[in-house]
Amino acid sequence: MAGPADDPANWRKVDLDNVVQFTINRQNVLIEMRPDFAPHHVAQIKKITRAGHYDLLPFHRVIDDFMAQGGEVAAVYMLSTPYPTLKAEFTFRRDPKTQPVQWFGKTPEGDNVGYYQGFIVHGQPDEAADLMADHKVETWAIHCPGIASMARTNDPDSANTQFFLMRQSHPALDKTYTIWGRALTGLDVIRSIKAGSEDNGNDGRLPPSEADKLGKAQIVSDIKAFDKPTAIYVQRTDGPMFAEQLAAAKAGSPEDACNLPPVQVIVERPPSE
Repeated sequence: MAGPADDPANWRKVDLDNVVQFTINRQNVLIEMRPDFAPHHVAQIKKITRAGHYDLLPFHRVIDDFMAQGGEVAAVYMLSTPYPTLKAEFTFRRDPKTQPVQWFGKTPEGDNVGYYQGFIVHGQPDEAADLMADHKVETWAIHCPGIASMARTNDPDSANTQFFLMRQSHPALDKTYTIWGRALTGLDVIRSIKAGSEDNGNDGRLPPSEADKLGKAQIVSDIKAFDKPTAIYVQRTDGPMFAEQLAAAKAGSPEDACNLPPVQVIVERPPSE
């Protein structure tokens, strides 16, 4: 029987070294990291994960219809050499000839809206590349449900270890926080993380004793062979199978775009004995 490996026109095979598995409440969330969007942030997340410093950290700030925030490494591990702060990577440069986006609409502000390898993105029109010295255009992913983004202070260049996972869309964050990935599986798990109270200005914060924890974070390529996905495929948003869905898609705002047809994911695992 033919599978996604036999249909490269419709399925993109994901590099397992760019997938992190978060185990939350004994359930796994697979997040595709995007070094093409945010190379320095992804490199730091991999370093933290491989050091084991995300393990057992609480989701210390969770707002039900917004996001779940965790990764406060310094407060738990008290590192003598903390992880460095990073410069913002809110947007990325894209060559329309080699990195095509399937545009399908515009925001009220005039930015294009489209699909790029499973992400909903906004950006400059492709033809603007002809006017640029590097022949590339500015593009940015938006904060749809399942997006993984970096927390920071009011300083745009202050992200280090803390991240948040989107439970619902929140366009006010777009182009102002660094998106580094997207949950391929487990959005239901992200939405089930215990939320904190918003009463009296609490802003969703939870004491460590009450918060759900990130039990373990692992780069999928590092997981022992008997327990890891053998391959992950994401439906190509530039493939013919997705074309019919895309032809019917219309969006005028980030909120609309985030509710458009989901991009299918296939996770292959070793056969059970």
